[in-house]
This record gives sequence, C-alpha cells and structure tokens, in this order.
Amino acid sequence: MHDATALSIAVIGAGPTAVAALESLIHSRNIIGPDVPLDVTVFDPSPHPWCGHSFASDRPEALTNTYTSDMSVRHWQPEHVGFWLKATGNAEFAGNNFAPRSLIGQYFKESAQQAASRLGGFVFIREQVTGVAVIDDRARVHTQNGGFPFDYAILSVGRSDKFDPYGLEGQENFCIRPYPLKDALAGVDPDEHIGIIGTGLTAVDLVMALKADKHRGRITLFSRNGLLPAVRPPSLNYELQRFTVKGIEDIAAAKGGLTLEDIVHLVHEELDHACTSPEPLTEEIFPTRYGIDRLRHQLMHIDDGRKAYSILIKTLLVLQDAWYFLNPADKARAAGFRHIYCSLCCPMPRFRAAQLLGLAEAGQLDVVRGVRSMAKDASGQFVAVAADHPPLHFDRVFSAGSSGTEPDPMAIPLVNSLLRSGQGRAHPVGGLAIERTTSRLLDVHSRPQPRLYAVGTMTSGAFQVLNGYSVLRLRTGHIADAILKHHRERRDRRSRHRAEALTEDALGRRHP
Repeated sequence: MHDATALSIAVIGAGPTAVAALESLIHSRNIIGPDVPLDVTVFDPSPHPWCGHSFASDRPEALTNTYTSDMSVRHWQPEHVGFWLKATGNAEFAGNNFAPRSLIGQYFKESAQQAASRLGGFVFIREQVTGVAVIDDRARVHTQNGGFPFDYAILSVGRSDKFDPYGLEGQENFCIRPYPLKDALAGVDPDEHIGIIGTGLTAVDLVMALKADKHRGRITLFSRNGLLPAVRPPSLNYELQRFTVKGIEDIAAAKGGLTLEDIVHLVHEELDHACTSPEPLTEEIFPTRYGIDRLRHQLMHIDDGRKAYSILIKTLLVLQDAWYFLNPADKARAAGFRHIYCSLCCPMPRFRAAQLLGLAEAGQLDVVRGVRSMAKDASGQFVAVAADHPPLHFDRVFSAGSSGTEPDPMAIPLVNSLLRSGQGRAHPVGGLAIERTTSRLLDVHSRPQPRLYAVGTMTSGAFQVLNGYSVLRLRTGHIADAILKHHRERRDRRSRHRAEALTEDALGRRHP
C-alpha cells in the first residue's frame, strides 16, 4: 500500500505461520524476482501478534516440546533459530533441545520485525477481515472499516484456541485458555484437586507448572482415549528413501488416488529399506496400554528398537501430500486414529516423561480415559463421570484439549464470503479446497485462484494439519514461490505484448 509499482500482498492472520510467510516471500523474491519490490500488509486484531497466546510471554514450564531447529521461521535454514538463540545468550536451547515457548515467541516477534524492515513497504492493520474477493484481477480484502486492493492474499488464520466439550465456559474455577500459564494458574490453591481436560502436550505443560509451584493436591488428566504424548525417541540421522513426496505422487498418478493400504505399504517399504521391524509401530497404533501404564512401558523401552518410531516422526512432512491424495472414505477411516497419530508425531521430551511418571508413582497424578460428562454439583465442585471409574471430583478444571481443525471463530465471515462468491470451495472433509503444490484456493468449479492462497487450519481437508511448525513454514515457501512465479509470468507476458505492439507500430509506419 506504499509503492504503486510494488507487488502488494495481504497476509490475513499474524501468528507464527505469518512470520514464516514474510520470510518465504523475501526468500522467493530474492531468487525469482530480485528486482521486485514487496509491499505486505498484515491484518490481525490479536493482542499477541506473531506469537499468539501459545508463545506469548510466559513461565519457563511452557515448552515448545519439539526440537528448537524445527521452530526456525526459514524453511531453507533450520539453523536460523539457533543463530538467534546464541546471539541472545540462550545457546543452551539451540539444536536438538527444547526451548521455553515465550523465548521462541520473542524469536518470532523479532524475526517478524526484521523481515518487515527488509520489505519495500509494510503495514500492520489490527482489524478483523470480514471478506475477500477477487475483483478486476485484484484481491480485495474487506474489514469493518472498508476495502483494500492487493495483488495477492494469503489466508493464514489459525484454529480456535477454545476447547469446551462439556459446556463449562463462564463457570467459576474453569479455565478455557491454558496459555499463558502465568495467567491460567494465578490464584490456584496448592491443595486444590485439579482436573485437566486433555492429555496432550498442553496438559503436560500445566502439570509441570503445578509441580514447579509445589502443588500438593491431586492432579487428574482425562480424555476420551487416555493417551499421553509418546516419549520422544533418540534423534536419528536418517533420510527417507521410499516414503517420499515423489513416491506418493507416483502411486497417485498410477492409481488415480491413494488408499490407506498404499500408505501402510509404503511405510513398510521404508522400514524394510532401513532394516527395521514395524512391530514397535504396530504396538503403538493398536495400543493395549494407556495412561501411566503406557508411559512407564515407553520409558522402559525407549532405547529398544525405536528406530521405526524415529522414522515415523520423519514422515510428518510427506504425510501432508499423502493426505491430500487420500480418498474421502479413507480420510474418515484415518480420522479414527488421529489421537494415536498426534501422540506419536507430537511426542514429549524424555525428561518430562520421567517427571510425569515420578508424580504418578508418588500418587499425585492420574490419567483417566472415557470421561462421558462433567458438571458442577450443589457444592460447587466439578464432577466427572467416566466409564468403569468412580465419579471424579475437582475444585478447579483447566481445558488443555485441542479444538482440532475448528478455525478461529473470527475466520468464519471470511470463509463464508469466499463460499458465497464461489471463489472458494468447501472441502468435503473440512476447510477450503486448495491446489496441492501451490496452496491456491480452488473455486466452485475447482479452478485454482492465482490471487488467493491459504495455509494452516483453513486447509484441514486437503492437508492433515497438526502442530508441526516445520510443515507450515514449508507450505509458506510453496505459496511464496507460486506468487512470485505468477507475477513474473504476467510481467513477462506484458513485456512481450508491448514489444510486439511496438514492432507492429514501427512496421506500420515504414509500410503505410
């Protein structure tokens, strides 16, 4: 919105993925069109731009729970975050280590500021986007205060940060947002019996913070399946040979699509190539142990034949393309295993698993599966009813579950505007339909829209979206490449047309 000759791009949403989008746009510009000035406008009313609630200033117990190198904002330079950590005196968190979320949030914020300074123009508008439409070959972004024309628009709106399966929002002593932990845990009595809805990484963060506060009361984690995050296996220096994007593409091209059986077969081929047995994975995919029992077993055997598990974690990026080609019926079948996949591909550090087990063996921590309902009784306590378990009573309850693929409620008007205009098409499994290699929105006739792109939760039907920042940052690279290539092609076409017109004009004057 500064330079009339610049390539103007709107980024809707200012979370960590948007930071990667800024970096990717600059990187692709430098390679594809170094003479192209970039003018970027970001729209987001959030009080925590670039980091969201999850990476806002917080207590050290809120961990990334993934290797720090996976949190780099540059998909082509995973060591970038390590350079920043060393420069800021935090070298101990670099590489295959785990950093506090607030520290990575600061990295996101500083990276966004530095990226903005390298753009030809940058504007941040703290307003909710209510609609997007392509009009006269421009992407027009609408807020309550008007419309703004751009050459391209990237939809990067995150998922809902609320998870309330029992309808408890608004009740005293119920916390629906676990982050920042420093706010969520303010006022907790050390003797309270705590209930935590969810058994994933967020629940682990809450338990670790309560432990740091020397909480004395009992802590109970509960979910439908009672699966804690798996214990992260040792890092493995291994490059996939069979389970690759090309391998997926070849199968899809030959068969016109992909089935779950194809994916399983390709995983087995990869494990055969690595000379390792799939048995450890089979035990995890069809678990017979849950909760603390599973945790104890994993800690005992974490170094025994875990190569197969380490390889599975490495398939996360490629599985995005596999999910895209998977037929709707098999996507529905696979959804039944999502909790297992999340547990395995979003594991927790070993030292945290050991701390959880220590709390459980001391009688302070429990994990319960199959909770059917929860409500307050006459005394003001929360009472949960679970299968094959006596009623559970809590003084305070925290929501630490995942809203899954449910988008931020503020994105609903935006999505509806695209569906009404026909410039977006709903994916049958959820979210908006997109083109796989570019993330361009598909219109109602399944035609890619070169002016409109989406990444993250909005693409949940096309891509299996997990909390994998490495997945999202790579997708922003595809989007940036597509935008710069499209711009170059149009510019080259205009140049040819002008040259042809000048030639014809010159010939016309020579031969009247």
